[in-house]
Amino acid sequence: MGQNPRPSKFWLIISRDALLLSACAIVVAVVGIWGPSFTGTTSVFRALSAVADGDLPVANSVMASGANASVQTQLEEIAKRFDAPPVNARADSVWRLIPGVNGVRLNMQQTLKNPNATPLVFDQIPPAISLNDFVAQPIYRGNPLKRQMALMINVAWGSEYLNPILHILKQNHVKATFFLDGSWTTKNAAMARQIENTGMELGNHAFNHPNMSRLSRTAMISQIQKTNAAIEAATGVKPTLFAPPSGDFNDMVVRVAAGLNMRTILWTLDTVDWRRPSPQVILRRIVNKRTPGALVLMHPTAPTVAALPELIQSLRRDGYQLVTVSTLLSPLRPVPKTIAEALSTHR
Repeated sequence: MGQNPRPSKFWLIISRDALLLSACAIVVAVVGIWGPSFTGTTSVFRALSAVADGDLPVANSVMASGANASVQTQLEEIAKRFDAPPVNARADSVWRLIPGVNGVRLNMQQTLKNPNATPLVFDQIPPAISLNDFVAQPIYRGNPLKRQMALMINVAWGSEYLNPILHILKQNHVKATFFLDGSWTTKNAAMARQIENTGMELGNHAFNHPNMSRLSRTAMISQIQKTNAAIEAATGVKPTLFAPPSGDFNDMVVRVAAGLNMRTILWTLDTVDWRRPSPQVILRRIVNKRTPGALVLMHPTAPTVAALPELIQSLRRDGYQLVTVSTLLSPLRPVPKTIAEALSTHR
């Protein structure tokens, strides 16, 4: 009396069977997560044996080891898939100056230090020749090895469509580059601040939309400097990118901009939205002609607002990142952050 009775052999068998069933459930879950890449079959049986012997700590350790082996196997596959050498910037007979792009290599040691191998750690290897090694060359596109595109929105008149455009961009987590006319900025300083406060990049679109190639060198300098001053006064930002109005430029324009530490930016794809085409026409002009590294010219118009949501979603479905012009032109090569993202990334 007063003593706990010893558990019967029957109850010991039931408890062991319950543990085995639990272990099987764990195995099914692990295999479900890792799928065909799971390499821990031997570990599974070792774990089940440990459970049968009542040694749960050993079972846990064995299963963890098998999962880690699976992670390592996946990382080795990712390393092979994403390993790439750096590519130099170059002058092209058609596209003029093409930016270089970094090489990348998965840093296995640093990645495995992170819990669940997240984020993946890549080393970026700079090219021997960069944009800075070239002077006075216009840029029409980014490097085609980067699956990115940039929306560049020239603003020289009106503001009624800017808020809807900003709302769509913010809602879809897209950063674009707005090239502002200097006289427009002077009259619409609050709107310029709102564009910048939304996280968009600002560029220079001259002061009063002249044909830059017809100006004297002094007038060219004045157009760019006055616009930079207006943008800086309104937003605190001094632009480093110059988009000549109507795409009109000559070698002097590019040299003047370079002398002011600014790059001359043109475009790869044109929506021609200033002619107010239907949204479907805009989509065909961009989505059907999409290409890695493209600079897309737009303006704040009603059809642009109507076309923008589907344009963003269509490009994203095809694996494109939408970034600022500066991001597109930078040598930084985009890389996945997780194993799942790496396995689903377009190459």
